[in-house]
Amino acid sequence: MDLDAAGRVAVYDPGMNDSETSNPGYWSPPQRDGQPIEVIGHADLVGSKSVSQRVILLAALAKGSSEIIGAPLNEDLQVFIDALVSLGLEISGELPGPLHVQGCGGQLPPGDRRVDLGVNGTGLRFITALAALRQGETIVDGVSHRPILPLVKALRDLGRSASCTGEGPPVKIGGGSLTGGRVVLQAAVSSQFTSALMQIAPHLPGGLQLRLTGPISSRPYIELTAALLRAFGVAVELTHREIRIQKVEFLRSGRIEVEADASAAAFPLCAAAIQDGDVTVNGVGTRSLQGDRSIGEILKEMGCRVEVSERSIRVHGPPVRAISRSMEGTPDLVPAVAVVAAFARGESVISGVSHLRVKETDRLEVLCRGMTSLGIRAEVRGDLLRVVGSDGLDLRGADLDPAGDHRMAMAFALLALRVPGTRVIDPACVAKSDPGFFTRIEALIGQQETTR
Repeated sequence: MDLDAAGRVAVYDPGMNDSETSNPGYWSPPQRDGQPIEVIGHADLVGSKSVSQRVILLAALAKGSSEIIGAPLNEDLQVFIDALVSLGLEISGELPGPLHVQGCGGQLPPGDRRVDLGVNGTGLRFITALAALRQGETIVDGVSHRPILPLVKALRDLGRSASCTGEGPPVKIGGGSLTGGRVVLQAAVSSQFTSALMQIAPHLPGGLQLRLTGPISSRPYIELTAALLRAFGVAVELTHREIRIQKVEFLRSGRIEVEADASAAAFPLCAAAIQDGDVTVNGVGTRSLQGDRSIGEILKEMGCRVEVSERSIRVHGPPVRAISRSMEGTPDLVPAVAVVAAFARGESVISGVSHLRVKETDRLEVLCRGMTSLGIRAEVRGDLLRVVGSDGLDLRGADLDPAGDHRMAMAFALLALRVPGTRVIDPACVAKSDPGFFTRIEALIGQQETTR
């Protein structure tokens, strides 16, 4: 292993994924004199991918020019921007910005188009809804296992010709015109169907009255969409199962600063928890719009010492007790919290997890397989994830395959901090949302000698 410019051990190198390298992947950092690795310091986060995709889309639909500051550099967001540009919308600037978006005033350029969102599930749903505002045929493609049918049915109910292949893409948006009005949406699979419809609602002649049926997954993301619509000048009425959005003449344009990514904040904070560390993340706190800001509350419930301000969260480990908690509203926190649960006393039960099966991969299967390979007792029963905590002394290192899923690679990196001899295969898949993830984690390890 090599030393970086500061003399620290560099355990992650993007070049490690080269087929000619003898030991590809991210390995557990080396311990000094057999002592556990300490994770200490401050972490500055990238901008929120969830917020960025919403504000870029709304700015593209607005009247006038908008400047977007703080959008993160990652594969998902670049694919999303490329799709918007291919539909004729004007976006200039390079990630991480600033980006300049020339709004179309709700009048998208016509013509037949085909766009591919790849593994960007949020982009797939948002672009599908946006395409319904266009004149001409639009084919929206993406990975086949990401469900889209509930959104397609809703668009048909609103007056547009729409079809998909089975439950997933490709989606074809054809003739007809959107009338708006009342529509019923099955909300259990993904909140992104709801958010997609909400963002085009101000441009529907009859506005939108949306009725959500069944369990409502990831509700904080719906609330995030509502908050951003209001920032663009749209009146939104939001109750438990009803959403009302009136037609507006134009969305506002202006200068928008993207807040820090609360999902990304969870991993350095959980690293502090499992390693008895002391980490502060900057940019996420009580003023954040994202539901994943609740990571501080969850870790406090598990016995960590937590300090939360408007713009920061500080966590001191270790966790001392298991939790029983529904995380239906915060699915991106489940992998990191499950790792913390593996080192807390007792059995943790996390409910509301079934929709993690249709993310970039089946996250429940991949997570449990990886944890059990280390000797952690973890299993899924229906909508419940059960993890039995321990002191970790009997765990053994193993190769952990995230199956190309960025959140799985991040969760497995936490396990590698705690369990010597663990390797995360294909660490570069974190580029989907956060290419700097491993650099940020290593910087916290490297700060221990200067901060304590």
